[in-house]
Amino acid sequence: MNITAPIRRAARLNPAAGAIVCADHTVVSYQALDRMIDAAARHLSTLGLRAGQTAGLAIAGPDECPGLVVALALARLGVASADPALPADHMDICIVEGGRTAKPGVRSMPIGAILDAAHAAETDRPMPLIHQDGSAVFRIFASSGTTGTPHFSAISHDLMAARITDSWLAVGRVPTVQLCAIGMGITWGCTRMLRTFWTGGTLVLTNPRDAVAAIRRHTVNAISIAPISLRQVLDAMPAGAARPPSLEMIEVGGGALPPGLAALAQRRLCRTLFSHFGATETGGIASGPFTALGATPGAAGFIHAGMEVEAVDDDGRPLPPGTEGILRIRGPNVVAGYVGNTVASAEIFKDGWFYCGDIGAVSRDGLLTVSGRAGDFINAGGNKLSPKIVEDLLLAQPSVTDAAAFGVPDHLGVVQIWAAVVAPKPLDTKAVLAACQRALGDKSPKFLVQINQLPRNANGKVVRAELIRFAAKLKT
Repeated sequence: MNITAPIRRAARLNPAAGAIVCADHTVVSYQALDRMIDAAARHLSTLGLRAGQTAGLAIAGPDECPGLVVALALARLGVASADPALPADHMDICIVEGGRTAKPGVRSMPIGAILDAAHAAETDRPMPLIHQDGSAVFRIFASSGTTGTPHFSAISHDLMAARITDSWLAVGRVPTVQLCAIGMGITWGCTRMLRTFWTGGTLVLTNPRDAVAAIRRHTVNAISIAPISLRQVLDAMPAGAARPPSLEMIEVGGGALPPGLAALAQRRLCRTLFSHFGATETGGIASGPFTALGATPGAAGFIHAGMEVEAVDDDGRPLPPGTEGILRIRGPNVVAGYVGNTVASAEIFKDGWFYCGDIGAVSRDGLLTVSGRAGDFINAGGNKLSPKIVEDLLLAQPSVTDAAAFGVPDHLGVVQIWAAVVAPKPLDTKAVLAACQRALGDKSPKFLVQINQLPRNANGKVVRAELIRFAAKLKT
């Protein structure tokens, strides 16, 4: 099994069909894509890369094609690509983007030089062999890293194939023209991109600010996007613009979809929203249409076939259906542990279960609800709460487009509840705090700051540690 084999098949069955629409609207056919992958793979092999080795590679996205081509070329050789944050002692080479410095401690090479050499040597003759060991590592992905150094999960060709199939079954339909606003360097984005190729569809790459124009121009019928990027798409839409007629579905992953944002997206973009919940370590866990989830606070989706999710107490004992606790997951698509980190693996992968760090519950009919991250819960002098409770209230305030709550110790070490909000114009912070006080009482934020943008990682998740450091500086 090799995850690039379906691209070769599509190139033979329908060579002129569009595989990729680049950000400049250039269309790359399946035949051209297959030849580009082959040419890059041939050149990489002349550099001494062989099956079983690992190459660091940043896959810029979602509007960049070079990293995608090189990642697929490495995969065709049986060479793993890896997030560049992977320690150098786990890499044989690091392929860097133009303008970026080489990675210390490992042989580095600019991606432009690889593609230029591949283009010069490109021929009509396909590679006679594609590496077929499905147990070979396809890519090493970094976890979201919201609380510190990221962990790394190695995904084999077979495991990625299983996750592609799972995402296919979860949606129940196959988009023919897919706009992916999440880069391939993220597990969820990578799965959607490959799913498009496997089904012979067309992948449209663009920036969120240009998404609506790209949807209209290329008759896109589905989008894969994170909530923060969906907000950017809506903000870039001209006032009064009609919904794009070709758009049939929006798949949202990487974070909870606030009800207000969902309603705005349904009104301005597309009525059908599909929520996905998963992790780098597990692939898809739960999903469902927003019409079936929106009425349940914190609903992440219905658990996928083959996946098991339990809410347990602090001692690992399963809790009754509907009872909130620490979530753990197991199933065929879950990795066994982290690359090069036995300590973290032992802490997070226990007795065949992956402890994802989320707090939530599972209903009798398999509906998964998530109230927040275990490490994000705020303990303000004994008042314990999920930041999501505060954030949902803030997002309901007029003009607030993004919000995050977090705890900051005062000069006596007692944690105070803070909140940061994003809005297009200055807010009356006293009025917002008063509204929170009326609704939440002792669990309302004591301090509110308005900033231009919340710090988020590549998955779109808020990095609360940065907000805490920012608030600590404001106090001094």
